[in-house]
Amino acid sequence: MRRRTVLTAGLTAGAAVLAAPLVGLTSQTATAAPRASRRIALVPLDDRPVNVYCPTMTAAVAGVDLALPPRDTLGRFFQPGDGAAVARWLGSVGADEYVISVSMLAYGGLIASRTGKPTLESARANIAAIRALRAARPGAQIVVHDTIQRLALTPGNPDLEQYVAALVEWAKLYDQVENLGREDLRPRLTAVRATIPDAVVDDYLKARARNHEVNRQMVEWVADGTISHLVLSEDDTAPVGLARAERVELEKLVEQLGVGRRVEVFPGADEVDALLVARLIAAGTSPTYRVEYAGISGEQWTAELEGIPFAENIRRHVKSVGGTVVDGRADLVLMVNTPSADKDQRPADLAAFARRVAGLTSAGEPVVVVDPIFVNRADHDLVAELEQRVDLAALLSYSGWNTGGNALGLALAHGTARWAFLKRSTSGMGVPSLTDPGRAHAEYLLYRFVKDDHWKNVLQKAAYAEARSKGWNPLNLTAAQKAVFDSWVQDRLAPVTRQYFTDHFAGHHLVLGHRGATTRTARLAAVSDIHIELPWDRLFEVTLEPHLTLA
Repeated sequence: MRRRTVLTAGLTAGAAVLAAPLVGLTSQTATAAPRASRRIALVPLDDRPVNVYCPTMTAAVAGVDLALPPRDTLGRFFQPGDGAAVARWLGSVGADEYVISVSMLAYGGLIASRTGKPTLESARANIAAIRALRAARPGAQIVVHDTIQRLALTPGNPDLEQYVAALVEWAKLYDQVENLGREDLRPRLTAVRATIPDAVVDDYLKARARNHEVNRQMVEWVADGTISHLVLSEDDTAPVGLARAERVELEKLVEQLGVGRRVEVFPGADEVDALLVARLIAAGTSPTYRVEYAGISGEQWTAELEGIPFAENIRRHVKSVGGTVVDGRADLVLMVNTPSADKDQRPADLAAFARRVAGLTSAGEPVVVVDPIFVNRADHDLVAELEQRVDLAALLSYSGWNTGGNALGLALAHGTARWAFLKRSTSGMGVPSLTDPGRAHAEYLLYRFVKDDHWKNVLQKAAYAEARSKGWNPLNLTAAQKAVFDSWVQDRLAPVTRQYFTDHFAGHHLVLGHRGATTRTARLAAVSDIHIELPWDRLFEVTLEPHLTLA
């Protein structure tokens, strides 16, 4: 990935020459490439774009350098990463602050964490790197996240695909019968269990028990000072199930050890790398957030694959990024898309929501748009309203990717990091230091709208249909099939991205930062390059890295 490679080494060296809007800027100063003043080391959840590109861009919009382990240590799809090698890298990388995914360090990534193959002993040997890091860097911020294992297996494995739905049902029924006393459900529990081979259930429970023990260890390491801050994210959860029971036990441990101020537990997973990067970037700013909804209150709505009201998930995500939800005036406004109370009212609600966003951005308010209604895609009707009424380049961030918690966390991370950068831009940074973060911000906004809406709502559906018409599994392609779809996606997504930029970003002025009473801006000029490929041998996600020029 070009962007990731560049940002791991430092910020991009080819800043475009900016024109008149930048007071006192010359060609010579514009091409300078100062080293980032801060460096954060990230052990990502896995090597997918959401866990590499998204946190990298979250850092880039704030002018912060993000260091990542060597690519070949992170694994790929069903091939686990090398946790021991990542542990060695963690001990040697030069950084000011650290964000660490325990799933990668202990097991080799998110998918590997869902199997019983990695042993508890090997996991403990790998996570010992966190203790060693604390001993070597007693004053460093070391923020850590781990997942509470989701109920489902990873789709795409032909040996297990047929048991995915049954195992989820069994895990929910087991919790209800054995933990919550629903004896009326025991016959169904017995019947569902009989359809799943013992080996599948045994491996599933082995992974859960190991992961739960490591989760407990992380909470204890918060209590003894090894870990500065911890997030335990519930991966694709539900109101009932084995994950619920594990969460309750962990919350009791947090309370018992008195570490509630330094631990968050909430639905999500893939967003947490970026969220914790933003936490470090915004440290000391204590941002406040006002929440407004498109439809019903988040207190009355729970997103799919989650187990708490969305308003509570917002409060927990905001806390994890170092902020507070408030009523009235706030540093940032979270505009959250929720269902309408009446479906016939939906068009009017979305139009009013978009008008509100437009009014806030026109008034210079920092606005974050969160689009959590649909799993794995944007609400196209909302995006269409935003395109019609809002200067998209004026937003702090947008996300409609995957689960509600994912969409929330990605938008919150981007928006918070950018807000913190703009807040601090009055401190004397030169124009070149403002330019590269501004460009990264526009690139990331463009990425989000194209990927979350057009890719997910249009092109991905067409790609799935094309794969199935050939008798191929869209969630587990062969190398040859992936090569076909790399070209298929490139041929369709690149023109869409360029056209989207032309329609909604080209010519718009981007706020780069402030110097005293002067607001420095640049005009969005063109798409200079786009990198597109399938990161894994499946059609679920896509690598999309647009590169822009400013004028």
